[in-house]
Amino acid sequence: MSEEPGSGGGLRPADVEWALSTSELRRRETLRRSSDRALFTAAWGLVRHALSEVEPRVGPHEWRFLRSGLGRPEVYAPEWCRSLRFNLSHTDGTVACVVTRELRCGVDVERPVRTLPLHRLTRSVLSPREQREFDAAPAGRRRELFFRYWTVKEAYLKAIGSGMRFPMTACEFDVGTGRPRLRSLGAGTEHARYTFRQWAGRDGVMLAVAVQGVTGRGPERDVAVRVRTLRPREGSPQPPAF
Repeated sequence: MSEEPGSGGGLRPADVEWALSTSELRRRETLRRSSDRALFTAAWGLVRHALSEVEPRVGPHEWRFLRSGLGRPEVYAPEWCRSLRFNLSHTDGTVACVVTRELRCGVDVERPVRTLPLHRLTRSVLSPREQREFDAAPAGRRRELFFRYWTVKEAYLKAIGSGMRFPMTACEFDVGTGRPRLRSLGAGTEHARYTFRQWAGRDGVMLAVAVQGVTGRGPERDVAVRVRTLRPREGSPQPPAF
């Protein structure tokens, strides 16, 4: 997986709201908090614009989606674009989206919260080996280390389509760099060929991406990733997007 940095720019929900479908606008209005409505608009506006960057013959407002049996949204129309896959993640103030052609993909973005009881959460997230590495880490680095594990595992489980049905503790990663490596897993060898990247954003936000490294029709190949960071315009309370 190679990275091509993108340019920064301003993003407000109002910039992308026009592309949302009628049903998405109805879903947005069921949210009580204005911040949640802004986040919803930014998230689905980002999905639509990201898909159109990959397939510019389709306008952002023209995409139609359906949900798979696992509840995952997928491209439904145009029919000739159904090979496109995407995944969406959002946390307080930040949204992230990954789009691929044919390859399974997953993304997770988290904003580390200082009040989380890490000593309890590690039991359901970390493998025994990861737990030992966590315990041995300096106290000031443990929170970042935990969220590195959390985001890459969440992205991976979303990519393979298992979600929370497959325990995080069953897959093990080396997260020492921005290129996490899968060390062992219990999901089967068919889920072994994935490539991972991880970035730390502003305010400690952690982003991880997992992309399938082989299509099944040939040898494993590198996957190009363009990372684009969009910043809110000055004075805007609206959420930024990776």
